[in-house]
Parts: sequence; C-alpha cells; structure tokens
Amino acid sequence: MSAILPTPAALASITEKPRQTKVRHDVDVLVVGGGAAGMMASVAAARQGARVLLVERNGYLGGTLSMVTLGSICGLYAVTEEEVIPVVKGLAAELIERMAAVGGPSVPMRWLETASMPYDPVAIKMVGDLMVLEAGVKVAFHSLAVDVIMEGQTLEGVIFESRDGRWACRANVVVDCTGDGDIAARAGVPFEHDPHGIQAPTTMFRFGGVDVERAQQLSRDQLHGHLERAVASGLELPRTAGGAFSIRPGSMHMNITRIVRDGRAPDPLNTEEVTCAEQEGRRQLGDYLTAFRKFVPGYENCFIEDIGAQIGVRESRRIVGEYWLTLEDVVGEARFKDAIACSAWPVEEHAAGRATRWRFLAPGTYYQLPYRMMLPRHVDGLLVAGRCSSASHDAHASMRVAATCMALGEAAGVAAAQASASRHQPRDIDISKLTSQLLAQGAFLGASFIA
Repeated sequence: MSAILPTPAALASITEKPRQTKVRHDVDVLVVGGGAAGMMASVAAARQGARVLLVERNGYLGGTLSMVTLGSICGLYAVTEEEVIPVVKGLAAELIERMAAVGGPSVPMRWLETASMPYDPVAIKMVGDLMVLEAGVKVAFHSLAVDVIMEGQTLEGVIFESRDGRWACRANVVVDCTGDGDIAARAGVPFEHDPHGIQAPTTMFRFGGVDVERAQQLSRDQLHGHLERAVASGLELPRTAGGAFSIRPGSMHMNITRIVRDGRAPDPLNTEEVTCAEQEGRRQLGDYLTAFRKFVPGYENCFIEDIGAQIGVRESRRIVGEYWLTLEDVVGEARFKDAIACSAWPVEEHAAGRATRWRFLAPGTYYQLPYRMMLPRHVDGLLVAGRCSSASHDAHASMRVAATCMALGEAAGVAAAQASASRHQPRDIDISKLTSQLLAQGAFLGASFIA
C-alpha cells in the first residue's frame, strides 16, 4: 500500500512543543557577532573588567573581513595630496599593528581620492583570536541566535542553537554586532529595509597566476577601459570598475562582481534570493576569468585561486535609533557632543548598473558619528554597532565600512561595560566618561576632543 502524502495545506505550519531552555551563561556584556564591530566590542568591554561572552555563528572571528574577504580595510584614513591621515585609531590601529607583526601589510594604499589598508584574511583570524583571549573574553563559535529574552521593553538575553543543543545567555547589556540587526529586530526595534533600494552585493575572489607587477601598473580607469572592451566583445560583465589588491606574489584579490535580481539587489534577508545570489556570483566568475585573461594585461595566465566563503552583503536592516545619521551629516562634516567615532570614507553606492556612485569628502576632512545612533528606540539593554546602526541609505553607503564598524564596536563595548558596572541603561550612561575612556585607549574622536 502506498503512503498517503500530506496535502499542501497540511504543510503550511506546525505546532512546536513547549520547552525549557537552559541558561548556560550569565554575563555583564553579551556580544552577538564576531566581525569588525563584534571583535572590538568584546575586547573593549572585557578590558574594562566586564564578564563578556562573544557569540559567533562561524568557527572564526573577522566576519566579512575573514569570511567574505575585502582586499583592504576601508575607512581608516582621510587623505590630502601630501598626507594619509588616520581617523580611526584605538583598537583598529592595534589590530593592524598586530597583523603586521605576523607578516601582514602595514602601509596604506592610495586609490581614487582615498586610501585603505590591504590585509591578510588569515591574519585577521589569528590576531582576532589572540586579542579576545588575552582580554579574557569567553567565546562561543558555531552558535546561531534564534530568539531573545525580553522583560517588557528590556532585552535581558539571547537564545542560541548550537551543535550541542539550544541554550540561553542572560546579560546586563547585549551588543548586536550581527551586521543584519538580527537581535534588534527580534527584540522589536524599528528598522528600515527596502529590498528595492539597497546596495548590490559582491562575490569576492582571488586570482592566482597573475603578473602582479604588470597588473599593479594599471590605474582603476585603465582596468575599467579593458573590461569595457570585454563587454563590447559580448561578455556580460555587470561591473567594469572595482578594487584589485595584492599582498602575495602571483595573487590578486578582486572586488569586481555585482549581483542583481530583476533589476535590483537581491534581498539578503530572503533565503531563496540570497541562495540564488550566491550561485549567480560564482557563475559570474567564469565570465570575469575569460575577460581578464583576454583583455587585461598581467592576467593572461590567471586562474581562480579562492572564492569568499559567503557573498559580500553591503546593506540589509538599518535600525532606527535615537539619532538617524544622514547624508547631510556625512558630506557636511557633522560634529556631535556625543561623538564616539569619526569617518572620512566617501559615499560609495553600488546600485544595479555597472557604475559605482562615489561622493568624496573634501581632502583631509571627516565627520563624527554620535553615540545615539547605536541606541535603539523603544528597547533597553541593547546597543547596535556596525553597519546595522541607525543611518539613512545614503549615509550608510559611507559609514558601513570595516574601520568605522570597528570604531563603533569599540565605543559600544566600553559603553556596555560602563552601563553594566553602574547598573544604568546604555541610554543613561555618562557620555563624558565614555569619551574619556575612548580617548585614553587611543581612539580618535575629532580635533575638538584632543587635549
């Protein structure tokens, strides 16, 4: 007798059994997400004496820097014709110094009207481990946040699923460094996310077999010209200008693909769409391999050496915080009394076409980022640091880069530790004590904060 298959209606939903979840950790500060912001938040909080748990869904730290791989760390510098000026220091500067000690680059690379620091993704993983362990941070890898613990409007912890089951962590303060604002969304924080207007993602990869000396002689405009010739020949390349960085002989990291679905960026919060985006990104690599071999000097014998473990998502949820950073703040070199970080990165918008929209700040200038953009509306016990902090779409196109996320994470970590120690909500801490501690750690908050 054949089995009777369930009807589609019967597959619509199920009822799960009630269950109790063991509280495995009870800490002062819980940091969810171990990327650029999360690494710095956990280290900063632990160095203030807080009991810190850092939870990461992968088996290593670094997030986009080590998982997607970016080629270079953006947002560290303002530039003039004569100078490259650091505007993100503190723990970010320590990270770069320690990566240089294990063989990583230590000299910024100038390009267009900015500069960034090439880096080795392996060094990020190694140095990240060292920094959190030395600070006394407890780490839980391979753990995915699946729910939150709320008491009224206060977030009191997060529930995770791991290989050894479901567990909870209670915390005085939670710092959401997931990049997608996962914890904030589950806690009921309002956010903005419009799949029809977000930036397009990129599949990052490395070419091997490159004549690096010849390849590095190409300007960005020259590379664009060669790839436009490839398009004219019939190759379908969605993007013909991008970043190329080398830290090893024969190897070149490429930030050049662009994933579009039905004329817009795929929704990174939609499982079907992000799955198709991952596949489409890898499919594009074949066209780029052909284009570079045939049309770009130095790449005649190149091959695909490595592909990022995950597509590079530039934009998803942006929480609505006590302050909403705007494009006017970015280009107007905004100043804030509660400034906790600075950025000089241009507005860099990756839309659906082949071009990238750039809007650069005046040479040598920067804008400040306020503490309030990490304070979510309507929910206590929570800070949100990184690219999911409170900003408009246009402002986010500047503040989303790795170095700015590191600075936000460092500030969030210090603030969370101070809130926990004083038994205050993060929105009620003494801002002067926060900024004084950040300055003592070597952070750059702007010229007005320098004694």
